[in-house]
Amino acid sequence: MRGRLKDLTIGLNGEQHLGLVLLGDFREEYKKLKDQPVDIAIKKHRALRSRDANAYCWVLIGKIAESTNPPMDKDAVYLDMLQHYGQGGQVAIPTAQFHLISRELDYYKILGEGHEHGIPVTYVHMWVGSSKYDSKEMATFIDGIIQEARDLGIDTDTPEEIIRFKERWAGK
Repeated sequence: MRGRLKDLTIGLNGEQHLGLVLLGDFREEYKKLKDQPVDIAIKKHRALRSRDANAYCWVLIGKIAESTNPPMDKDAVYLDMLQHYGQGGQVAIPTAQFHLISRELDYYKILGEGHEHGIPVTYVHMWVGSSKYDSKEMATFIDGIIQEARDLGIDTDTPEEIIRFKERWAGK
């Protein structure tokens, strides 16, 4: 649910009280959770990429996959596009915990092993799946896919249509 932070007050016993303005109806949920222990996560709102952006991404990926000889699997093309135009980076994971942590990584490549501060680590390049992109990240990702498609002679939407898509994706 989206909302805004309203105020923060400190009680006489040091308790912190956070006031929120909620942009949705929370009454039913409040009745269920009142006086219960809850987990709270507050983060700055980011506009997520739209379903239109995701659909266009997969249309182009499908066309790219079909244009290769022999045809590639769409998921393989998606991974290739993530590696070229997606979000991610390199991390060092303690080797003893690698099997636990790697379960949470959808897209990664092991780069090698080494030591940091005397601890054996596995170096990994990981990519974030596009479902977690905000509108700016998704626009960058799709720009790369569009260029790949054009390089292969695949028709894409016109530059004007793409600008309109990006404006919608950005929530303008």
